[in-house]
Amino acid sequence: MYNFDFDVCAIIVSIVVIVCMQVIKDRKRHENRVFELIVYNGLICSILDIVFVWGMNKPGSVNFPIVYLATTLYFIIHNGVIYLHYIYVNMVSGAFYKTPKTRYVLLGIPYLFNVALVILNVFNNMIFSIDNNMNYVRGPWMIFIYGVSCFYAFMFIGHMFYYIKVIGVRKVVILFTFILGGIIAIVVQYFYPRILIELFVQSIVYVSVMLTLDDEASHKVLEYNVYSRDTFKRDVNILIESNNKFGVLIIKFTNIDGYMSVLGIDQINASLKRVATWLKSIDKSAVVYSLNMGVFAVVLAGENRNKSEYFSYTLNTRFREPWKINDIDIEYNVVIYEVSVPDNLNRVEELLLLGNVEAGNGQRLTFISGNGLEEIKRRLKIERAVRKALITNQFKVYYQPIWDRKNNKIKSAEALLRLYDPDIGAINPEEFIRTAEKNGSIIGIGEFVFEDVCRFLGTNDVKSLGIDYVEVNLSPVQCMQRDLTDRFTDIIKKYNVDITMLNLEITETAAVENTEVMKRTIRKLRDLGFATSIDDFGAGFASMSSVFNIDFKLLKIDREILWRALEDEEAMIMLKNTIEMGKRMGRKIVQEGVETREQKELMEELGCDYCQGFYFSRPIPEDEFIEYVKRFNGIDN
Repeated sequence: MYNFDFDVCAIIVSIVVIVCMQVIKDRKRHENRVFELIVYNGLICSILDIVFVWGMNKPGSVNFPIVYLATTLYFIIHNGVIYLHYIYVNMVSGAFYKTPKTRYVLLGIPYLFNVALVILNVFNNMIFSIDNNMNYVRGPWMIFIYGVSCFYAFMFIGHMFYYIKVIGVRKVVILFTFILGGIIAIVVQYFYPRILIELFVQSIVYVSVMLTLDDEASHKVLEYNVYSRDTFKRDVNILIESNNKFGVLIIKFTNIDGYMSVLGIDQINASLKRVATWLKSIDKSAVVYSLNMGVFAVVLAGENRNKSEYFSYTLNTRFREPWKINDIDIEYNVVIYEVSVPDNLNRVEELLLLGNVEAGNGQRLTFISGNGLEEIKRRLKIERAVRKALITNQFKVYYQPIWDRKNNKIKSAEALLRLYDPDIGAINPEEFIRTAEKNGSIIGIGEFVFEDVCRFLGTNDVKSLGIDYVEVNLSPVQCMQRDLTDRFTDIIKKYNVDITMLNLEITETAAVENTEVMKRTIRKLRDLGFATSIDDFGAGFASMSSVFNIDFKLLKIDREILWRALEDEEAMIMLKNTIEMGKRMGRKIVQEGVETREQKELMEELGCDYCQGFYFSRPIPEDEFIEYVKRFNGIDN
């Protein structure tokens, strides 16, 4: 008597897995669809097994042709499951998308060979037979059935361990139970042929695999019903690690904040959901993600990567039209990055950062690809270089001498940061400072510069050289720190520095845009004993009153005003008036960007207190600065 109790259990377990897949698991992902086919395969085979057992245990209760047909279908369907396993692991690793589909057709030939043998079995009984006493007998060609299964099993295991880094050890262990469970069940069933345990063991394995699958809600942005930023990172990393070539479209709405302030978040979310739904409708096989609010990504993997041009054309047509929500027309300004991975970018972090890059210049629709991406790629490289430099101490502080007109001496200097990255080379300070301000690392950079200057002052007697103070730039972001004064005080104590040796510079723009905040910060710094300066005055053409409301010692005039003054009469008037007004209000004047003798003589004529620029010296390392000051000020060693 055959025992089909395990088949009944297998049916119950398989149904539970299928229900879970239908209700809580994400069935739209390709690999999950294949997994679902595998489970259905086990369910159908369990039913066919019960038909076979019922007919064998109770001869006559089921017509013999039905028993024979059930057995034949069992072999055809069940022997395809190991091939499905191989397809599944290819999808999990991401290799499926870069492999020509003809290869999978060719790899299906051994399975089709088995199907042909099973069909021929009707005529020759070489796979199995059922004798007159209703006994099941294995035929000599059964070895081909097992051989093909072994072939796919070895392919499955080899692929799994080759891509173990991509799949992950945890997932590999779970997937390995696919094969191990099947082998154990086959061995048991071989020695105990009437205990039909194989399908039950497989169903238990399916439960373990299902538990590793993400619930649909866990990796989707429910407001838009598209995949989340974390899922994008995971999926793209898998594609990159498995050496796929694929396309990514990053779609960024640049004027969403303005609409948000007017319409509110609910209406904007309703609008973005409509956009997401439309993106998914362009091509069902494309995968859509929400990276941030107002930033979507479309991944075109495998053969879909050739559809980038079609997608771009469709986006170009639709995004020129408004999106209507509750009879309100929303005209989004959109920037679309067309990226070919790995040709343009090859890191998921770079793709994510595209959503934060400023581009578009307020235009209704902007496409960026090719050379446009090269510029952005450089920005991303600089961002990585800035973060790395903070960790590896690659930043260097240089000092640019400042000339005192009255004494004809170098009396101070400005501390300026320099960065040389091994991969990029020397990076323009304007580039990396702008990047640091956007990604938040400017706080760490600002503290590094302040501490390095304090170290320099604490270990060198610059007063004996005639240096009265060193100017240190203070970023607007630093001024927002509640504990800025405490951190600076701790550093000064650490190096035992005279606080009057430090002058903190704040840009004109920062002072004007954050007047009240700056007032409070500067007041605290002044109470501690710091001197303060306004840097780049005139760059923003702010009103004099807004700047002079802030207590500061020095007014540094932007170099552009000086450079234009020798060619433009209005600029000359502005330069003269700025110097005169500053002096009347008791401020010392520093002119930046003095590069020629003519400019120096003009500053002397106008009575400017200090000059800074290449005419005197470029920014130089601290050792060279000390030697330069000694020579200029006539100090003997």
